[in-house]
Amino acid sequence: MTELEKRNLLRVEPLEAFSGTFRVPASKPETQRAILAGTLAEGVSRIGNDLRAGETEVMKRACRALGAEITEHEGYLEIRGCGGRFRHEGLVLQAEGSGLVFRTMAALGSVQPAPVVVTGDEILCGRVMAPLLTGLRELGARIDCVCRDGHAPIVNWGRGLRGGQCRLPGDISSQFVTAVLFAAPFAREPVEIEIVGELYSKSYIAQTLSCLAAAGVRVSASDDFRRFRVWPSAYRARNVSVREDYTSASYLLAAAALFPGRTVLGHVSGGSGQGEYAILGILERLGLRVDRERATSSLIVDNPTGRLRGDLEVDARDCPNIVPTLAAIGAYVEGRIRVVGGRLVRFHKASRVEAMVHELSRAGVDIEPLYDDGVCDGFEVRGAPDYPGGVTFSSWGDHRIFMSLFVAGLRMRSANLFTGFEDVRLSFPGFVEEFAAAGAGTSVVDGGFGGPSLNDRAYRDLNAVDLV
Repeated sequence: MTELEKRNLLRVEPLEAFSGTFRVPASKPETQRAILAGTLAEGVSRIGNDLRAGETEVMKRACRALGAEITEHEGYLEIRGCGGRFRHEGLVLQAEGSGLVFRTMAALGSVQPAPVVVTGDEILCGRVMAPLLTGLRELGARIDCVCRDGHAPIVNWGRGLRGGQCRLPGDISSQFVTAVLFAAPFAREPVEIEIVGELYSKSYIAQTLSCLAAAGVRVSASDDFRRFRVWPSAYRARNVSVREDYTSASYLLAAAALFPGRTVLGHVSGGSGQGEYAILGILERLGLRVDRERATSSLIVDNPTGRLRGDLEVDARDCPNIVPTLAAIGAYVEGRIRVVGGRLVRFHKASRVEAMVHELSRAGVDIEPLYDDGVCDGFEVRGAPDYPGGVTFSSWGDHRIFMSLFVAGLRMRSANLFTGFEDVRLSFPGFVEEFAAAGAGTSVVDGGFGGPSLNDRAYRDLNAVDLV
């Protein structure tokens, strides 16, 4: 039995009903961007309602290494930024599994006064980084890959960015654009970014642009988000309040969709520019009633029957993080859900479409992948009222796969076992506790992982392959 297979398992009992009042965690992307902007600013910034989770902690550690002073208070962070006066000693920055931390630190390493090593865990070191490194080199960066060309770990020799033009693909990761945008104000000349190929995850780039503009960076974007220009600028300290995270909310909303009852999500600000906000409209198309109460900052979801009916197609190109959630919901739809535009998720921590298709198929779900030009682009699922359960599910090393499968398992007839439950700390530390409040019985059990025919070699092949 491999080390991967020896991890503890979480046993989750099925639910008969799901209802109650829940709190949605703060946005991880917004928190991370606010921490970065505060670090790069001159003066003191305050970030209210920040997310305290594994990947935001990784970002804070990296920013402290750059020279920021970050203090945690009840309900907010206080950041005394370094204003571009970075520490002079050589740094080794550990991004662990965070793609955003690695990519932004790889870019900011270009403007450090001394060499910077940026690395991550085994999964991150298998993820695609080559287009970002090439783009930074086009702007004057000197970067070497330590082990394998185009992958972490890297050495960025620093000494500044010249500026000029670079080209980045739009169909691998929006984080490439975000990373260059954050470093660009420190370049000697204006930086122009051109997007080549199809553009995905536009909403995440929009979050970055909004953050930079609010922090005083002079930045512009074409209407179609295919060209960006950043002028040499100074970051300005500011106070900001982080909004709720609709990827995290999607798991609670998915459970609300699978059972009759009323679910209330509190501390919700209302409208959102997050692409995953689309989950609300999808649930309405499936017959649920969704009401937003601004007076109480609540989102109320009514599901009178617990039955989902529909025949709909969802384009996920701007809401990639809810692709696994939609698979979990689709398993119970009387009809069909067809999700397209999800090719980007094959570059995430796991190849998420393949992961959900593999795991749900083992539970008896009628789901199959969809391909476009030979690339896995989504899935089609035809649901059923229930399933036997009694399955040992693999998270594929991805916390979003675990959380989606967890929700799907709640309506099965027998308890299921899950790997990877510890990883919810990365973005939704209170995930299990929120569902326990709704009556979900969980227990940690020891033992082998004998469910899927998945081993370490297959895991690496599916998740760490260079797909460029």
